[in-house]
Amino acid sequence: MRRVVIIGGGITGLAAAHRILERNEESRKQVDVTLLEAAARVGGAVQTQERDGFLLERGPDSFLSEKPATLELAKRLGLEPHLIETNKDHRRSFIVRDGRLLPVPEGFYLLAPARFWPFVTTGIFSWPGKARMAMDLLLPRRNMNGNADESLAQFVRRRLGREALERMAQPMVGGIYTADPEQLSLRATMPRFLEMERAHRSLIRAMWKQSRSSTAREGVSVSPAQFQNPNQP
Repeated sequence: MRRVVIIGGGITGLAAAHRILERNEESRKQVDVTLLEAAARVGGAVQTQERDGFLLERGPDSFLSEKPATLELAKRLGLEPHLIETNKDHRRSFIVRDGRLLPVPEGFYLLAPARFWPFVTTGIFSWPGKARMAMDLLLPRRNMNGNADESLAQFVRRRLGREALERMAQPMVGGIYTADPEQLSLRATMPRFLEMERAHRSLIRAMWKQSRSSTAREGVSVSPAQFQNPNQP
């Protein structure tokens, strides 16, 4: 009998354990899985709280439905009825700046703008910051040298500048990964933007072209409350 020990009961550890058990059933091989978690609950950063009638997500609050593996896993776990689709009437995110909630500019997708005027008029970025982001239209694409990778933070700084990372990319991506963008692989987390640079050279140019040709795909949110108790159905 094989024995597998998984350290950490966050979403990654839980998903790994579940996949091992799935493959165990498929192959009918005996595998003893032990999951070690130091905290009193599993789920890691994924946690839901109710306060004053509001549902609060302390960790990541959504996943990208354009990556089908996560959606397929949710279906296999029986969580599909708990999935909450993005409400088209309220598809707005806000960034806190100088103590104020500022709406993310219309057409701004995670890292780059797809519409010119909302980007120019937003108060989230300074004018020097906007000018640096606009340089993406002129910068050459990076020579990837085969399978070379870089962190998400490095990519955003290189293409759009430090302010774009600190004021937009980091808080927006934090709602999905709840991790340090300096440690996140661009190829593993946001391959779409890597492909944008390869195909169009400029992220902004790619976003403008895509916004004219098709509407953005919807995201899907799921309440992580199901992960707070490993015995909860």
